[in-house]
Amino acid sequence: MKILTLILLFFTFINAKSIEASYKVSFGIFGQIGIAKASLHVSHDGNYTINMHAKSTGLSSFLSGQRQEWYKSSGKLDTMGFLRPDTYSKVVQKNVNTSENASNSFRLKKDTKNYTLDHKHKKVMVSQQKKLDEKIIATSNETLEYYAQNDLLSLFFNFKDLLYDTQKPLVLHAVGANKKDGKIEITPISDTKALQEEFGWSEGVYLKVTLNDKIFASEKGELLINLNDAGIAQNAVLKDVLFFGDIRGDLIK
Repeated sequence: MKILTLILLFFTFINAKSIEASYKVSFGIFGQIGIAKASLHVSHDGNYTINMHAKSTGLSSFLSGQRQEWYKSSGKLDTMGFLRPDTYSKVVQKNVNTSENASNSFRLKKDTKNYTLDHKHKKVMVSQQKKLDEKIIATSNETLEYYAQNDLLSLFFNFKDLLYDTQKPLVLHAVGANKKDGKIEITPISDTKALQEEFGWSEGVYLKVTLNDKIFASEKGELLINLNDAGIAQNAVLKDVLFFGDIRGDLIK
């Protein structure tokens, strides 16, 4: 459900403020397969917290073991007004069948990753924990091979100010993106008429976001995004996933 994480909104800071947004995610002939809710709160002292909860719905929920994902980014506003994360976390929870013979042997699997961003020394540490029915079955600690100023959540809330020129490609890095180097490539799309007709999207700034990570049948994880005048991601699509069409995300609130 990585697309659920990527379909976020842009934040403009005016003192303390809270923003919430909800998206629905659909997949070709299967219709809606999930929902995602994101919220951002910035306090008067410049500290911020972003939370996101994504869960599968309908048939997708049944097939994925009622999969849910939680993401959290915490940090401060820097002197330029950008969100700068100190910590980032991802929790994935689902039911798994631990026996090939028993139909009632489902157990709760929970994987947690906690990232700490050390901006002074330009490094990122990550600790991982795996649980099965609340019992810890594995742990690990390591330092990532790359450093990034953003995580996935802070990046997309910082997105509009980072994208100062919508006519030129842009390369960014974010903790929580691809495992190798966190690189994300942003390419503006000037010819939007065909996309508007194909997806029924309205006017906006059209971008191709390349995650450089395999997502289903998409080798590089190429995501098409439509931003409105306020810089909010109102539509997104991951094209030609498997044999059943596109995964789409649409702003509903």
